[in-house]
Amino acid sequence: MSDRPRLRMLSLARMGLITSSLVGSMALGGGSLVALAQDASPAASPAGDCVPGEMSTGMATPADLASPVAAESAGATPADDATTSEAEAFVANVKACITNADAVATLVTPNLVKELGDYDSIDAAKADGFFSDLPFGNATTGAVNTYDDGSVGIVMNYNQTEYQYISEEWLLVQENGALKLNDINQGLPVSVDGDQAAVGINLNENADGTYAIAPNADSVVATDVLIFQAINTATNKEAHELVVVKLPEGMDPMAVLDPATDFSKIEFIGQVSVPIPGESVDMTLVNLPPGTYELLCFFPGPDGSPHAAHGMMASFEVTAPEGGTPTS
Repeated sequence: MSDRPRLRMLSLARMGLITSSLVGSMALGGGSLVALAQDASPAASPAGDCVPGEMSTGMATPADLASPVAAESAGATPADDATTSEAEAFVANVKACITNADAVATLVTPNLVKELGDYDSIDAAKADGFFSDLPFGNATTGAVNTYDDGSVGIVMNYNQTEYQYISEEWLLVQENGALKLNDINQGLPVSVDGDQAAVGINLNENADGTYAIAPNADSVVATDVLIFQAINTATNKEAHELVVVKLPEGMDPMAVLDPATDFSKIEFIGQVSVPIPGESVDMTLVNLPPGTYELLCFFPGPDGSPHAAHGMMASFEVTAPEGGTPTS
């Protein structure tokens, strides 16, 4: 297991996010795609049969496959009908393989597991459970684009957790004649219908070496869509994340730092990373019920312990609408 928070295949995730810096075994998550030979596209059968690919070996090099590319810098071109159908069939096959970790492992490149989990090989990622408990079985697809390096991007929308809704672009490349998931362009704008409320949450580094999470409001009335804007303050020097959890009644928030805590009783709500000071990332939560939630950052500080251990945690209240009854 790596020493820092890492995204598993829940964004292939993001939500199998396992954080040893949390000092326990609280799992978050990730997401992923599927790959099949270009002249043997998965064209998922009516029965939704899973069609495994051929396992990649070793670490990818530029000679092996196209380099990953971010949508904003690649010169995207809308894909033609054939490429769109192939990418959508790829996603359909991933969904069909969703409960088969061995099959999903054949549909990605070594670059993907290196980028998302810092693994040196797909076998190492598989042994660590990287391909288990994936959340995107009910994902919907959006635009499909091609890029100058030959890669194909397809927008994916899905619930990363029960409440967190995300949009991202899966970047596919050809490897030995087969499409495979090579990288993920995360944090695309999310569009969800319903009444909305937004709360800015500053992730602060203090001059005395401590940290703080500072929402611009202590509470918000429950609504269809709640957006937490996680802001890595411009004067900061480190990467940060916003993790939202719900603790069982009576649990001290500091218990999240105690390895003796039963983490199965802690409800994971959502997570976003904001690695660059001065930037922000939105967390979109849908139908979050009234209650008290904890906001935390588990990224490690200079001493190796999580930022939460140095003050980077805060409570936040979602209240019931007038006439409603809060849930505990």
